Amino acid sequence: MNQLQKFFSPATIAVIGASATKGKVGNDVLLNVKAVGNATVYPLNPKDDFIEDLKAYRSVLDIPKVPDLAIVVVPAVLVPKVAEECGQKGCRNLVVISAGFKESGKEGEKLEEELKMVAKKYGLSILGPNCLGYIATNQSINASFAATYPRVGNVAFLSQSGALGTAILDMADAQEFGLSYFVSLGNKAGISELELLDYFAEDKKTKVILMYLESISNGLEFIEKAKKITKKKPIIVLKSGKTSEGSKAVSSHTGSLAGMSASYSAAFKQAGIIEAEDLMDFFELAKAFSYQGLPKGEKVAIVTNAGGPGILLTDWLSEYNLKLAQLSDKTQVALAKAMPAAANTHNPVDVLGDALADRYQTALELVVKDKNVDSIIVALTPQKMTQIKETAEIIGKIGRRSDKPIILCFMGEERIVDNHSIFSKYSLPQLNYPLSAVRALAAMRRQNLWQQQKAFKSNRFKIVKSAVAKKILAGSNLTEELCRKILAENNFPLHSAVAVKNLAEAIKVAKKIGYPLAVKVISEQVVHKSDVGGVKVGVADEKQLTAAITEIEANIKSKVPKAKIDGYLVGEMVSGLQVILGMKRDPQFGPLIMVGLGGIYTEIFKDITFRIAPFGIDEANKMIEELKIYPMIKGVRGQKPLDQKALADLLVKFADFSLAYPEIAEIDFNPVMVLERGKGVKIVDVRMMK
Repeated sequence: MNQLQKFFSPATIAVIGASATKGKVGNDVLLNVKAVGNATVYPLNPKDDFIEDLKAYRSVLDIPKVPDLAIVVVPAVLVPKVAEECGQKGCRNLVVISAGFKESGKEGEKLEEELKMVAKKYGLSILGPNCLGYIATNQSINASFAATYPRVGNVAFLSQSGALGTAILDMADAQEFGLSYFVSLGNKAGISELELLDYFAEDKKTKVILMYLESISNGLEFIEKAKKITKKKPIIVLKSGKTSEGSKAVSSHTGSLAGMSASYSAAFKQAGIIEAEDLMDFFELAKAFSYQGLPKGEKVAIVTNAGGPGILLTDWLSEYNLKLAQLSDKTQVALAKAMPAAANTHNPVDVLGDALADRYQTALELVVKDKNVDSIIVALTPQKMTQIKETAEIIGKIGRRSDKPIILCFMGEERIVDNHSIFSKYSLPQLNYPLSAVRALAAMRRQNLWQQQKAFKSNRFKIVKSAVAKKILAGSNLTEELCRKILAENNFPLHSAVAVKNLAEAIKVAKKIGYPLAVKVISEQVVHKSDVGGVKVGVADEKQLTAAITEIEANIKSKVPKAKIDGYLVGEMVSGLQVILGMKRDPQFGPLIMVGLGGIYTEIFKDITFRIAPFGIDEANKMIEELKIYPMIKGVRGQKPLDQKALADLLVKFADFSLAYPEIAEIDFNPVMVLERGKGVKIVDVRMMK
């Protein structure tokens, strides 16, 4: 932390590879460093005596003082030597802008490893290589070759893409939106998002952390840090590279549904991270969180000068779990007295198309005072008489007197764009489209709920890992029968079933279990049994049992000719709502747990949700409540409610089991039958893959 404080607040800066040639990176960096702040600047270039009116030096070893920061802009092959000289000089902080490292191939990768070794030897903090540099506005430092120097603000922006970073800088400049920091991460040979998260969490002038990431250095560590930080400061992430083109074919339902995107989204959700949907959403969320406080409830008032935007906003509110506020009778009476007869004094409040700034003022002052209102969206469409600047000024002044967040949705472009100085002056997030306004407000509400939520207390299930289980997992054959043995040792709620080798054994077992029953093939080569006719249900008697096994055997021989039939599982018939529980071991985050609609429709409807193990009962219940089938679990149209508690318990236990068995790569419980409330759940089918 102390070293990063010096990294971002250098009093002396060496620009190694500074150039006198206009248009070269070495010149742009030097000019940027000179342009702001009062740091002493030393340009380094063996060919020049003076560069941009500053005395130039041949080596960092020749500089009269030890620089607090060195910005390196030399060819990649020279960087390790330069870093060595910096270490010898006593300079501990480097920004390596130079490209040509691991992003360029094997030779570059060797150079990057060499640079890391030098950094380790001298304890260097290195940003980059292959980065744009950084900007610290509160310290008046521009250690980059960015074309734009942003205004002072409270958003720290980290970007793994320098080019995308410059695009955001340009957007921020156009809308007069300020940043506290801009940091281009580059290849992350030294400083990564992990160190920067720690730093910005403690930085008093940073309110919001904004991150564009292509990779995460250590998934579990990142999530653990983020969980703590997001309780105090929002973290907004735009993550690219979440799909895996050309990935190998997967055999389980969970494997086919649980891609990289699901892993990251689940991890972000559990850490309280706000995940942006796209670049526009990314920037607009930054403005909303930077400028306004968090809403204390979900009730939203809309003030508009046109019916269309009001209707659109109302539609989107319900889509994003927000509610249209019910204005008090007192507010509605006051509005009726103050507004023209044609105005709508219910929510949305329509002040009509000819409204000037004073009518907006009257309506907004009444709505803000209403105790039933938690936040406000003010929509405006530009008619000829519309006073855009004056209306923004009035909204800004009212906003300063209220702790309720106000989002602007001034629709249009040509007449709106000239007013960004007013929006910035009064910290008003201006979002051009109704969906954008609602999406931002919904994210702010979720953040408020997250900050109130207590950390889960894990009632960890004791997971047994016996010698029998270890022996089973050491073998090559992992049939359903063997999977059930491992689960039985841990008291999972398995439906009653017995493995048999042939028809004769099946008949004996059936007499004990009783009809009707279900029969399915046992074969490691048969993945989805139903797809190949490997399951028969509702078997009513011995005659049907004989026919069922005969038909299953014929189906397998026909459709999976190379499969070895190890036997059959004969079990009780269980009725209930079919759900799936699944696990896929993610290389970054560990076990990714899935729950959703089960049976043969899992991959058709994809009514599923994910979390990273471990988690508690509260999180398990949230997963269940996110599903479209949740009303069926809760009980609808006279149907009895199902056992949500038992399903939630099973989810938590399943997550703990997945952590205890790292040898298992994927698991499917499909289906799990959810019975009536109080009657539990039954795991009907199990598949595990190493």
